[in-house]
Amino acid sequence: MATPSLPSSSVTLEARPPLARVWWLALRPKTLTASIAPTVLGWAFANAEGSWRPVPALTFLVGFVLMQIVSNLVNDYADFERGADTEARLGPARVTQKGWLSAREVATAAALAFTGSALALLLLTQAEGWWVFAGGAFCLAGAVFYSAGPIPLGYLGLGDVLVLIIFGLFGVSGSYVVLTHHVTPAVWLAGLSMGLFSAGILAVNNLRDRKTDVVAGKRTLVVRFGQRFGQWEYTLAVGGAFVLPVLAWLLMPEHRWAWLFTLAALPLAVKQIRAIWREDGSALNPHLGKTAGLGLVFALLLSVGLSF
Repeated sequence: MATPSLPSSSVTLEARPPLARVWWLALRPKTLTASIAPTVLGWAFANAEGSWRPVPALTFLVGFVLMQIVSNLVNDYADFERGADTEARLGPARVTQKGWLSAREVATAAALAFTGSALALLLLTQAEGWWVFAGGAFCLAGAVFYSAGPIPLGYLGLGDVLVLIIFGLFGVSGSYVVLTHHVTPAVWLAGLSMGLFSAGILAVNNLRDRKTDVVAGKRTLVVRFGQRFGQWEYTLAVGGAFVLPVLAWLLMPEHRWAWLFTLAALPLAVKQIRAIWREDGSALNPHLGKTAGLGLVFALLLSVGLSF
C-alpha cells in the first residue's frame, strides 16, 4: 500500500552507530524472547511425553523467530511512514526514524525475513501436514498486518488480542504439535499464560506511546481507554499468567506439580507490576525487555518442572 511521504523533518539524523549495531537494534533483540520462550515451552511439553525430534523443533524455532523479526521490521518501517514514529518518540531508537537505515532497506530486510519464515513453514507443512500451514500463515499475516495494510490491526486496538494468540496460544501449541501431532488442555493453558506476557509487553509499549499515538491516529486500547486502563491491563495480564498455573494445579492432574515451579518468578512479576504503576514515559522502556525476560523465566521454570 502506498503511503504519503513525510517531510524530511520527521527524520532525526544522528551519528550512525556501526552498521552491525544498527541492524541489531532493528531486530529488537530484547523482545525476541517473546517467540523463543513459547517455543521452548512447547518443546518441554513434547519432551515430557518422549516426543522430542530436533529437526522439526529447530525448524519451528527458526521460522517463529523470523516471523517476529518480520513484525518488528514492518513495524519500524510502517510506523515511520504513517507518522507514528517522530522526533517526539520516547521509546528505544527506531532505525528508520533515526535515519540510520532507509525505509527501503528496512522493507527489504522484512521481505527477506518473511521469505525465511515462509520457507521454514513450507518445510514443516511438507513434513507435518497442511494444518501447520494454516497456523503459520495466520501468524505471518498477523506479523505484517499488525502495522501495515490499509487498516493495520494495531491501529484499531486489536494488537493485544493478536499477540496473545500468536505468541501465546499458537507459539506453545504449534511448537508442541509439530512434535506430537496432537494438543492437550495443559498445553493450551500454558500457551495462554505465555500470551498474557506478550500482551503485557504491548501494554507497556502502548502506555509509553499513548500521547504520540493519539497524534498519529493509532487507536490502541490505552489511547481509547486511558492510562489507568493500560496499567490495569498490564497488572491483569502479568498477574493472570501466574493465576493460570494455580488453576492448572487444582484442576489438571497432568503435570500437576510442574506448574508450581512457575511461582518462583512471582516476586519478579510483582516488582514489574509496581513499576508500571509508578513510572511513565521513557522510564517504561526497560520494562519492555524485563517483561519479555519474565516470560522467558516463567517458561524455563515450567520446562524444568516438566522434566521431573
